[in-house]
Amino acid sequence: MKHNWSKIAVTLGPVIVMASLVWEYARTNPAYGFLVEPWSLRGYEMDQGWTYFAVGAALLILALAVVPKRAVELSYSATVVGVTTVVATVLGFVFGPDTVSVTFSFVVSAVLSLALWMMIYRTFKSVVLPRVPSLDRFAIRMLINLGVLILVFAVVLVTLGDRTVNLNPGVAAFIGVGLLGLFAVATAPHGLAANRLLIYLSVGGGAVISLSGASLRTSLQEAQIEAIGVAAQYKDVQVGYGWFLALTGILILFVGAVALWATRRDVIIARNRAREQRAAAEKSAQEIREAYEQYERERAAAEAAYSASND
Repeated sequence: MKHNWSKIAVTLGPVIVMASLVWEYARTNPAYGFLVEPWSLRGYEMDQGWTYFAVGAALLILALAVVPKRAVELSYSATVVGVTTVVATVLGFVFGPDTVSVTFSFVVSAVLSLALWMMIYRTFKSVVLPRVPSLDRFAIRMLINLGVLILVFAVVLVTLGDRTVNLNPGVAAFIGVGLLGLFAVATAPHGLAANRLLIYLSVGGGAVISLSGASLRTSLQEAQIEAIGVAAQYKDVQVGYGWFLALTGILILFVGAVALWATRRDVIIARNRAREQRAAAEKSAQEIREAYEQYERERAAAEAAYSASND
């Protein structure tokens, strides 16, 4: 029941985000009456509304790809991650603004460095350590991790520190979703990469929507100035029900995505545990068979020796 509910939630959430397009995204205090025009704006009348729609469409495509049971297979999951990166890039080029400015302050650089370090660590843990057991010691791991973290942070500070980078939204989407996809694939169990990416992007979509509230209010003021030359005061302009509806859709998606991932992770862990127990049981049975065969050989040899001594 929980599994089925989570599947419904991950598909319903993005649909709600897309449906918010027809609701008011920004509105003026009713006390203004007919003093300003337009009094409110709906999603389809604003650039932000179409951005929300694009976010919802991308998340819906990813959710539909994650719902099937075969989404836990590594090959399928990795393919979904790759296709999602391409789709996000295309949507960024089509629906995004001309440029996206990112200022790499110390805090932003630190967060980026930490994210890159976590990706490298996950890859090191899942790819290198199983093949080089001599490195799988606490002191060695801590030394390597600390060295990689310092190196990554130094490279980010030197190349991007205190700089403002202007990127095309498509390029930004490719870099952002691509890095998240690599992080999702590098984390074990690797077959759940697509499920993890859905969780990451739902958080990212929620951040895009929640942080755009101020721009919605400003857009309504700009529309009023363009229409009648004056605008309501900023404090008298507020976000509308459409903004809250879009956030509700993101929340439903996030809860469903986490539930679906947790359920599938538990199933995979249980299967791996059962497989290990079966392998241990088969090994014990093989040892018992070998011991019995050895006993039979020794008994036969002893009987043969006894018979020979009697003769």
